[in-house]
Amino acid sequence: LLWRYCEMQEYTASPGYFTDVPADAYYYEAVLWAVDNGITNGMGNGKFAPDQVCTRGQIITFLFYM
Repeated sequence: LLWRYCEMQEYTASPGYFTDVPADAYYYEAVLWAVDNGITNGMGNGKFAPDQVCTRGQIITFLFYM
């Protein structure tokens, strides 16, 4: 959602950071954009955990770093 809010559809992402975010995933560039802009660092150990639910604290942190 943050990706869409910032209208970053033409973003050129850096190489992948996470082993659990496949390059053909619809959210791939959005995740890499968030990392490149310091909004998130993932869950550690090369994982982003795209299937996990975000906590309120995580969402607030994302918004703070925007």
